[in-house]
Amino acid sequence: MVQNKNKESNSVTSHDVARVANVSQALVSRAFSGKGRISPETRARILKVAEDIGWHPNALARSVVTGDAPLVAVVTARLNFDWRAQVLSHLLKSIQAWHLKPLLFYAENDDDVDRLLGETMEWRTRGVIVMAGDIRARRAEAIISGGQFLATLNRPANHPDAFSVATDNQQGGAMAASLLVDEGRRKFLVLSGPQNNWASALRTQGFVEAIRSRGESVIIWHNEAMTMEAGKECAAAFHGLRHHERPDAVFATDDALALGFMDGVRGQTGIPADLSLLGFDNLAASSWLPYQLTTFEQPLSEMVGRMVHYINLHQNRPQDAFCSTSPHRIGEDGVVYCLPKIIQRSTTKPTP
Repeated sequence: MVQNKNKESNSVTSHDVARVANVSQALVSRAFSGKGRISPETRARILKVAEDIGWHPNALARSVVTGDAPLVAVVTARLNFDWRAQVLSHLLKSIQAWHLKPLLFYAENDDDVDRLLGETMEWRTRGVIVMAGDIRARRAEAIISGGQFLATLNRPANHPDAFSVATDNQQGGAMAASLLVDEGRRKFLVLSGPQNNWASALRTQGFVEAIRSRGESVIIWHNEAMTMEAGKECAAAFHGLRHHERPDAVFATDDALALGFMDGVRGQTGIPADLSLLGFDNLAASSWLPYQLTTFEQPLSEMVGRMVHYINLHQNRPQDAFCSTSPHRIGEDGVVYCLPKIIQRSTTKPTP
């Protein structure tokens, strides 16, 4: 006789499913895990009994005990940063497509990431994807040696058996410099983030090296936060310069800085004609009519595709070979660097 499905779910166990279905508890486990031999008819009967009596396997408990639950830890920070929120949305969709479940760890700031990485190890997830902060070598080793995968986005993983993929930020900075020099600009300003921000520092480095290789000089303004408010403060400082001292080309290592700078520096008809401006990240607002900001688009689909390939290899899943015609390089730090794309709009001159 099938038990009443109104029975409180907390009191129903896998033992009840096995008893009502007249099978062993091992068969119940196989029916839900998909592992081991079990006939389709028996599996269907077990699943029907479980539904009738209101029992569902506790994936979280199974993870803690065996590590078999399909959980993936995702560590991120500062979701008020629009591009990171876009990345997270894309990544979560991909995780679900892999038939895995994301377990999100959110840090208030990058400095808190190492502590959260320690916490992920307590949950016995299949692996860890890191989108923020710095990964210490000892922490990476602990994750890898525990049998988990470690994948990082836009930061080095600091372990030879982990996987790191990033936008080629340094090359993006060099591309920005070339575009502005080809326009005939001669006085350059970089609106950069904190000096310890990995991506911003590389974009700044690529830009500065390219400008100096052409015998030109460049001014760098570091900002503690890469926000529109910080961009407006940079605009106020720009207006404070004598007219002959003002740069005629500005490269912002983040779109938010560029958009705030535009708000602060624009006249009634937009930014001055004798000023070119580039951003980075291609945030949605950069295409809005008040801005029409020339910027760089990060190759998100390319980077996530490469990460999926790595995770599938780690999980021994059948897959097609990963093919990509997009330019990339592998750095000395082991990171796969994918080339960003210039999205040209009205804040720079059209390319001939």
